[in-house]
Amino acid sequence: MAASTEWDLLIKNGTVVDGTGLPGFQADIAVRDGRIERIGRVEGTAARTIDAEGKVVTPGFIDVHTHYDVQLDWDPVASPSMQHGVTTVLTGNCGFTLYPAKPEDVDWLAGMLTRVEGMSREAMAEGFKWAGGNFAEYWARLEGKLGLNVGGYVGHCAIRRMVMGDDASEREATAEEIDDMKQLLRESMEQGAVGFSTSQLDLHVGEDGRGVPSNHATPEEIIALCSVLSEFAHGVIEIIPRSHSEGHDESDRAMLMEMARVSGKAIELGPLSPAADHPMGWQNTIDFVREAREQGVRLHPQFSTQKLSLHLRLDDTFVFDEMPAWRNALVMSTADACEKLRDPAYRDLMRHEMATISRTAPVGLETLEVEYVKDEANRPLIGKSVEELMAEGHKGDALDVFLDVSLREDLNVGWGTRMAEEARVFIDHVVTNSIKEPLVMSGSSDGGAHLASFVGADYTTKLITDHVPGILSLEEAIWRLTGMPAAVHGLVDRGTLRVGAKADVTIFDPERLEAGEHFVAADFPGSTERWYVDATGYDAVIVNGVTVMEQGKHTGALPGEVLRGA
Repeated sequence: MAASTEWDLLIKNGTVVDGTGLPGFQADIAVRDGRIERIGRVEGTAARTIDAEGKVVTPGFIDVHTHYDVQLDWDPVASPSMQHGVTTVLTGNCGFTLYPAKPEDVDWLAGMLTRVEGMSREAMAEGFKWAGGNFAEYWARLEGKLGLNVGGYVGHCAIRRMVMGDDASEREATAEEIDDMKQLLRESMEQGAVGFSTSQLDLHVGEDGRGVPSNHATPEEIIALCSVLSEFAHGVIEIIPRSHSEGHDESDRAMLMEMARVSGKAIELGPLSPAADHPMGWQNTIDFVREAREQGVRLHPQFSTQKLSLHLRLDDTFVFDEMPAWRNALVMSTADACEKLRDPAYRDLMRHEMATISRTAPVGLETLEVEYVKDEANRPLIGKSVEELMAEGHKGDALDVFLDVSLREDLNVGWGTRMAEEARVFIDHVVTNSIKEPLVMSGSSDGGAHLASFVGADYTTKLITDHVPGILSLEEAIWRLTGMPAAVHGLVDRGTLRVGAKADVTIFDPERLEAGEHFVAADFPGSTERWYVDATGYDAVIVNGVTVMEQGKHTGALPGEVLRGA
């Protein structure tokens, strides 16, 4: 083109890693009207030129497993995901959405998210505005108000609650009710849902102490709902089956294969990680995925490359919910929960459940250490584990010390896990072998959820800094963050840098790229707290041709789109 041509954006002199897995190359990228118009040696002027010499230019990263549905009402960049190079998030995973919903059910669904996904009730009360309605109405509120692109699943729990009311948390559905659910799912897909999500983990318990609605569904119900996706050119299924931690038992494997058969769609599974009672469950899942691939079925679990750490406070944690006595106490009001947890007889019951029921409790209580407190008088406790406190003379066993310290601040004491070296070595082994499996996707950030327990948005950065070039080439890593999730989820305009594609671009300095340390930030509505992790080395994050992030800071631009279907 002539030198007088003016582009909207011109990225010069970068190393382009285009998301296809092919080797990187030196090129310029020219953008006009939100799309890439030229890749190569580009002449002409531009409204904005970025000199990317010495930098890597990639497609914007795609985060497939998030719960940012609520947070987007006050945080248009879905922080901290965008600070880690993400330009597209998929929300509403695990069957948990606030749409479709009757007005009178919105508060109940919000309570479910508070309990299962660790979203702050206080932050939601101040910052979240939703009065009920369908899929299209939920996302129409956010048009023109997003810094990044968002695609939404439609969640099984919301559909079930809308059809069955309170019975959704009590019983199996009738044939007529399943037909009504299928119609709601059909309408949501017509309105642009990227797919259908569900889960059946026993750990998932609502604010009312009952299993979430999807946990009461039969395999036949789930399969019937999945069949609706066969009517659409787009769509994917996301599910965490009940036996996921053990590598999927025979009944769940049969259900997954039938879900794939009736829908014809790819199925996204949960993250691969060892459970206390099934340390090799992750390998069993990989073996199953390989078997399914031989039969032409697309199953995609996820690997976890983020810094694995767990934080919890008894006032809002869900990690003990598999144990009825723990769950029953922790869903009470704070005053009632404190009274219950002081009762020696009740502690004996909790102690018995820890010994006989617990499967998913992440670590032994003795390894938990105090991370933060609000009362100055308790500051000397910070950095001390339950085991160390016992050695210092605190009365009782690990359970007594854990509860007594938690009760000092009405269950608001923050605890963190201290992973033993042998456990860390095993986790590294799991991650390494999961990454090597070609059908396993990068993901599992859980962005927007478990705010007081976990932050996983650094998985994108950690994949590049910790596993390139040891396990993957840079090109392979970028493919796993961009081209692969776009292909699996049918995002035809995202995931690769090519002429005609939407200009979602991430530019980073490989010499400076690094994930920060996890810390508590009180930056949500009502000054409520969450765990946060930032990054350095991302020079620019561009969405639909507009620079939204520069050096980790939001420019104020809001060019993001609600993705409807493909």
